[in-house]
Amino acid sequence: MHRRSTISSSVALGGLLLAACGSGAQSPAQPAATAPATAEAPTQPLPPAPAIPEGPALGADERAAAPGRIFFLAEREGGAAIDVILPSGQGAKTMLQGTGGEGPPSVLPGPISPSGELMAIITVDEHEGGHFERIEVRPLGAAGELGEPLWRSETAPQVRSPAWSPDGRKLAFEAAFSSFRDIYAVDLADRAAPKLNRLTDHPAGNYEPAWSPDGRRIAFVSSRDGNAEIYVMHADGREPQRVTHFQLDDWGPVWSRDGGLLAFLSNRESAERIFLVKPDGTDLRRLTADAPGDRKEFEPAEAEPTFTPDGGGLVFSTRTGSQQAALRRADLATGAIVPLTAGTSSNREPVFSPDGKLLVFASDRDGDPELYLMRPDGSGVVRLTDRKGVDWLPRWSPR
Repeated sequence: MHRRSTISSSVALGGLLLAACGSGAQSPAQPAATAPATAEAPTQPLPPAPAIPEGPALGADERAAAPGRIFFLAEREGGAAIDVILPSGQGAKTMLQGTGGEGPPSVLPGPISPSGELMAIITVDEHEGGHFERIEVRPLGAAGELGEPLWRSETAPQVRSPAWSPDGRKLAFEAAFSSFRDIYAVDLADRAAPKLNRLTDHPAGNYEPAWSPDGRRIAFVSSRDGNAEIYVMHADGREPQRVTHFQLDDWGPVWSRDGGLLAFLSNRESAERIFLVKPDGTDLRRLTADAPGDRKEFEPAEAEPTFTPDGGGLVFSTRTGSQQAALRRADLATGAIVPLTAGTSSNREPVFSPDGKLLVFASDRDGDPELYLMRPDGSGVVRLTDRKGVDWLPRWSPR
């Protein structure tokens, strides 16, 4: 399977993603073990940092008007925790404390349901040489408080990539319960008796489920035909159809807002790039226009594709140095690429506010990784978190 350098959000993305995969040995997505990092530096000289939009910093009124609250992974001396903060910067507090010690974070924030009523959480436990993961679904209170789990999965070496259906009733995820990796969905319509359904059953491995906007289909990654490819199936697991066809790896599917496109990552050009394709496999194209070997303005190692709320663009990160990454926005109609951050530090994990008027992202521009806010055009950057330790993996709740 393909390489992966760090978490996205992909998550896709609607899931928790991470690190390296050997050929046919692991999923293209794994729970995070360390804070955001970038891959090795490109061998070719990098172009000068592009100019980024100027504008006044976000004012108190603009931040206070932003809806919802932001959950994130906070790594401190006492261990990892899930913290929450308002866009205004007020109300910062810990909502779920993990265990301390060495190794990967013991709790990681997963996606929040569209209504903001539920949150998926991945827990990680390492003892006696074993590695055990589990997904929990917890209710979110009006003040952002996390309740006791409504549902908990079994433990397995890998239980990850949770993704909510558009109606917030079902949570799909990948797990190694009884196979190398398959996709499951828990139906929470009856919260007193959630029902778990297995959607795939193939020994080669199935990963990274992503719901279509209408909830009728699920895009996912499978290595059933050799290398990792993108597939689409009905939401109940029927009739999986292969979307991409190439001898190298494709992964990380993300649906456009209207369901007419899938963005995904691929190393088919010996560099990790974002591609677009229709769900039926037609009209495949690269997001950025230049080829990696001839790059003049854009660098390889693109990641974290996130469609803009209006559906007309896509925000993504791209590597600009050994430990640097920049955020860019692509116009899907014209192909124009607009720089949102200069890329002189690591800028990753872009997440839109529920009303689409702001972006939160993780950056180490002032030292250790913290969360920052900016307008969708890259202007008005302001620091959101300000505590010793690493803050990352933002999840913006609508309430």
